[in-house]
Amino acid sequence: MDKSFQLNILTSDKSIYEGRAVSLSAPGEEGYLGVLPDHTALVTTLVAGKIIFKDQKGEQKIVESKGKGFLEVLNNEVTVVLI
Repeated sequence: MDKSFQLNILTSDKSIYEGRAVSLSAPGEEGYLGVLPDHTALVTTLVAGKIIFKDQKGEQKIVESKGKGFLEVLNNEVTVVLI
């Protein structure tokens, strides 16, 4: 059984990451929030900070967000849009 989710991190002009991930931590307005496979549906706003995730190989990756954004979790797919 695949214990990962599709992760897409986008800005208005490019795709930063598209691939499978096993965990994600992102800066929400009231603190960091975590996402794991099979997470319930969620839409939330993000603030500036570090988006930290692990890919399927277990490698940790960090994306520095300098502005606000949105995060959506739906059907084992996570989309992060950075503004």
